[in-house]
Amino acid sequence: MKKFFYIFTVFMALIITACEKSSNQVSDKFKNPPLPAMEEAMKNKQFLIVIFESANCRYCAKLNKEVLNDLEVKQHLAKDNVRIAIVNVYGKRKVIDPESKNDMNEQILAYVYKVEGFPTIAVFDPKQNYKLLWKITGYLPKENFIAMIDYLGSGCYNKIPFQKWVENKKTC
Repeated sequence: MKKFFYIFTVFMALIITACEKSSNQVSDKFKNPPLPAMEEAMKNKQFLIVIFESANCRYCAKLNKEVLNDLEVKQHLAKDNVRIAIVNVYGKRKVIDPESKNDMNEQILAYVYKVEGFPTIAVFDPKQNYKLLWKITGYLPKENFIAMIDYLGSGCYNKIPFQKWVENKKTC
């Protein structure tokens, strides 16, 4: 019985250690506060994409790893004057509502924009005083994310629907 208890204790210690490491890796995506990115976008009249995520969302982790950390995506963001802020839907950090310009915390902002799934990608237009253009719930592959960025950068988003823009070979 003592041997079983010892093995059980060691096994539980290993599981707890693995869980702690896993949760630390997941929370790394929230190490950069969203407020500076939001303020910088508004100050410089850049498009603002707010990505609402939760700590344990596997599609959020996939979006961060495969899309947001990709060099080609970063180049398109810079070229098309787009800034990204990642918001923890259960977080308490200070943010600003792009539309109302009111200060609030992350959790309230997620409530204001009726975030119901993760990730949720909200796009705000600097030419319309940061009015919400659209929200997309769910993971976007790299190619689709780049197309969305280029659609913003082209200025066609306020002239023709996205699908028509794609059919027109990315022209208005």
